[in-house]
Amino acid sequence: MDIKITKLTSDYAEEYARFFDTTPHNDTWGQKCYCIAWRSDDSYAGDDHWYPTPEERRAKAIQFIKEGKLQGYLALCADKIVGWCNATADCRIGVKQLKLWGWPAEEINSDVKVKSIFCFVIAPEMRKKGIATRLVEHICVDAANEGYDFVEAYTDDKFIDDGYRGPLALYEKCGFIKYGEHEGKIVLRKLLRQ
Repeated sequence: MDIKITKLTSDYAEEYARFFDTTPHNDTWGQKCYCIAWRSDDSYAGDDHWYPTPEERRAKAIQFIKEGKLQGYLALCADKIVGWCNATADCRIGVKQLKLWGWPAEEINSDVKVKSIFCFVIAPEMRKKGIATRLVEHICVDAANEGYDFVEAYTDDKFIDDGYRGPLALYEKCGFIKYGEHEGKIVLRKLLRQ
């Protein structure tokens, strides 16, 4: 199976939206999220964190991708999206939200470059094939090449197979260490430079 990992760019905006149209992801509330909650901070200015309808979220996802504010990586098989990982730089508001939900994340100061992994979507027929691992490894290589200090990820000890944050074992396999833990919510980091 030939899997290609690539950064999300505006060229993929429509295909990204179609992937979320048809792929189950964090549908706990019965609504598609289009992964718009985790994005670069300047896109929050004047906007709500969440949009009330799936149609609004879909349209905003396309807009945010085209503006470079929704960031991450795609896994492609035969040029079709089969996986997604939101890996966002400069997402202080997102990290602040995680803190409110109980993750022991630190406020990120401006002299430290952090790329945060917030969530995954893998097409059901492609799960358990190592795609999430390939995404995380690729993110870490790119982040190191781009001068980031570390990559940070957030999971919990009650991870279930359809969970969107990724299991602890995935991150540990990729060289992350526990940076903080509080009531089962875990922050992991992979240091990229000394």
